[in-house]
Amino acid sequence: MLLPQDISSSWKEFLSKDILDKLHDIEIRIGYDYTPVIDKIMRFLSVDLDKASVCIIGQDVYYQPGVATGRAFEVNDLYSWNSKFRQVSLKNILRLIHKSYRGITDYEEIKKYSDILNEIENGSFPILTPDKWFDSLEEQGVIFLNSSLTCMINKPNSHKDVWKDFSIQLINYMSLKRPDLIWFLWGNEAISKRQYIPNGIFFESRHPMLCSRTYDNDFLKSSCFKETMNIINWLG
Repeated sequence: MLLPQDISSSWKEFLSKDILDKLHDIEIRIGYDYTPVIDKIMRFLSVDLDKASVCIIGQDVYYQPGVATGRAFEVNDLYSWNSKFRQVSLKNILRLIHKSYRGITDYEEIKKYSDILNEIENGSFPILTPDKWFDSLEEQGVIFLNSSLTCMINKPNSHKDVWKDFSIQLINYMSLKRPDLIWFLWGNEAISKRQYIPNGIFFESRHPMLCSRTYDNDFLKSSCFKETMNIINWLG
């Protein structure tokens, strides 16, 4: 079964017979050649929805073997920001957090990732290491949710249609149960989900994968972190 071991009681109403039947059908459809590993697919169920503050919606899971963790944007086995990794989205997330905490308003003054690494190294930008950072934010009430919870290894978006209906039911339930939830919708896929979210506070932008000042809704122009510092410590 796709369900994790440590399900929060806050999801009890969501896990109806209809949903469980749907998950059984999904499990059959995804087969065996998928990522992430089975016990991480629905790890969001371990987060207490009643205490959640922010839901970040990503798109597809990382399709490379061993990279996806079940949390949107998290890179498996990444223990230092200085380690080499290819996922640009996570690097730009760090850049926007840095911009927000430094009070930078001019796009041209946004630091390059390499410059931020120097500040992390010398202790002037005290953000937790990536593995501890995701844990801390989840403990503070941040849900990292992908639109598609699995994909075939090395075949991005291969399970998009498989998860579509479930994803719609999920976010609709979350919005009805927690009308005060803050939603970070990054990229067209995530933004397209807004029609199924009747309640909430929304921050929409382009996906963090590709940033440029020429985009009006560029990710690095978003105020999502700046305007939620009072409820989430984005440094971890």
